[in-house]
Amino acid sequence: MQVYPKKVFKFLIVIAALVHLTGCEKAPVPEVISYQSAQQALQEINQALAPNQIERTLTVLPFTDEYLDRRHVIYQSLDKQALDKGQLDELNYLMIQERYPERYIMWPASVNVLKNALAKGFNEGDINNWFLHVIAKLEEAKESKIYLSRIELSRLKSYLSEQDKGNELTSYLDKYKPRSGIGLYQLPNGREWYQSKLNFYYTEALSPSSLLTQVQHRLADKFINAQKSAEHLSDENLNYALSVLKTHCQELKPGLNWQDAYVNLPATLASCQLSLTAQEQALMLALMEVDLGVHYQGWSLKQATVTLQSRLELTDQQAYSLIEGVALHPASVLTFLPKI
Repeated sequence: MQVYPKKVFKFLIVIAALVHLTGCEKAPVPEVISYQSAQQALQEINQALAPNQIERTLTVLPFTDEYLDRRHVIYQSLDKQALDKGQLDELNYLMIQERYPERYIMWPASVNVLKNALAKGFNEGDINNWFLHVIAKLEEAKESKIYLSRIELSRLKSYLSEQDKGNELTSYLDKYKPRSGIGLYQLPNGREWYQSKLNFYYTEALSPSSLLTQVQHRLADKFINAQKSAEHLSDENLNYALSVLKTHCQELKPGLNWQDAYVNLPATLASCQLSLTAQEQALMLALMEVDLGVHYQGWSLKQATVTLQSRLELTDQQAYSLIEGVALHPASVLTFLPKI
């Protein structure tokens, strides 16, 4: 047994006592906030993702460490005892999403962050620093085999081409090699990530294969006139589920997810007297089939296009736009399956 000098021994005893006392102290309890306050706080930090009229108090751009920390605190601080089932389901879903690789993709391809940041008056120096962080995170992501899809890469390059900014990021993306697929399945834990989205939007934990069987069975019974039914689905962010709810539902239930424009899609549909035409139902079912094929079965862009055009009379550009929406908003169209 090792013998310590008396002075060293006394010092170790003091350190041990301090460690014990520190361990006994209670961790600080975050302030509990209401659902409305949480929504406002999220809208504030998401100004570059989903701009609105809330005034910025701090400059924060998407998926930086500061952004992630602030968002996590908001989730943790929400008064869960005061939430209804729909709100609690959404909060749990969003907290589950924190486990998955979105933090490596600091610029979500569904939204023009650069345009929004400039419009909201973000400092150009901060934007340029953010570009460097985007590059660094994409490089770090490669170590975990996380890559942009060709759809994501194409959209990011198009955003940059609209502004005379981000030359270093543009050069980086010009040399970037995207992953071969366009769905979540190809990312680490991608199928689990997709399943978590299905669980929320469909509101039940069913396997993708079970859902695909339902979709294809219902598709067989629907008359399709796609060009007419596709006309109303022209949303800037390609969030087709949200577009349909805005068109057909009188009341949109508030939500916490910027990607759904702070609308709780399943909760909204649950209280909506939805009345879709046969053509609209066929279109939504066709998008569900492609969604499940792309994100779970690993369909390529070409396979998704061929399948969609076999269901619907679409031009190549129309088919590509629809597949973009599916690729960038996984599982959200499955919200409608229980009502079709």
